[in-house]
Amino acid sequence: MIKLFACDLDGTLLNDDHEFDGIIFNAIDAVIKEGKYFSFATGRHMHAQQIKILKYEKRDVFMVCMNGALILDPSQNIIYDRKMDKKIVKDLLETFPEIDFDCIGKDHVFIRANRQEHLDQFSRSSIWNRAANKWKIEDFIKDSIFDQSIDDILSHDIYKINCRLSDAKTIEKMNCYLDQHKDEIVNAPYDNGAFEITGKDVNKGNAVAWLCEYLHLQEDEVAVYGDGGNDIEMLERFKHSYGMSNGMESAKKAANEIIGCCKDYAVSKHILETLQKEEDNK
Repeated sequence: MIKLFACDLDGTLLNDDHEFDGIIFNAIDAVIKEGKYFSFATGRHMHAQQIKILKYEKRDVFMVCMNGALILDPSQNIIYDRKMDKKIVKDLLETFPEIDFDCIGKDHVFIRANRQEHLDQFSRSSIWNRAANKWKIEDFIKDSIFDQSIDDILSHDIYKINCRLSDAKTIEKMNCYLDQHKDEIVNAPYDNGAFEITGKDVNKGNAVAWLCEYLHLQEDEVAVYGDGGNDIEMLERFKHSYGMSNGMESAKKAANEIIGCCKDYAVSKHILETLQKEEDNK
């Protein structure tokens, strides 16, 4: 019997507009009504402004954030965290002064560039091109603090560092750096061309397993859903793992079953079907 449902957000649980809606909330509410647990398992930081953009309405759910670097309970309290070592954060920033990194803390994103430089960089990104008709750029950066020195950034706990690169030489240099520091940090991007850097051994699989133990559950009582590169460890670890037909090939290969496309609410439908099957088998 499944007692915990853990779902990636973008490309998995969310609708085609990368938002929550009534169909998704209906599935979450059904889980909670049955006395079971629901958790997001996302690369997002889930700061207050981001939650607003996603049109998320509060539910008693857990949040595995930043690829597993942070877990929040339903009251938004930290119950698990894996901060990045400040020495490697400093070295990364000093090695790549040209990169517009997002250095992500619990409540804010710290950025070396000034606001206009960051807006210009963001407006050129493929992420923004896909979202341009839906949101304003300013909505994405309300939790960001600009003009930060390295010392400013190091005065905060950093859980994850993001960037998106297009220059081939810089990408090669970054990949080389990551390989040289694989005993300290890991990169688990949701998509090709992105970099999502966290401390060593941080991944959704480890974080959901920790949450499972925290809730006194067995791992075969967990169902996980994902579509991207940052879902692979989670999909590989759990027996009941479900990939999306719209997902990356590596994620689909890691999953035990492919259930459909996010545009068709495949996860919400699968959750409700699972609950119904378990009710019928009682």
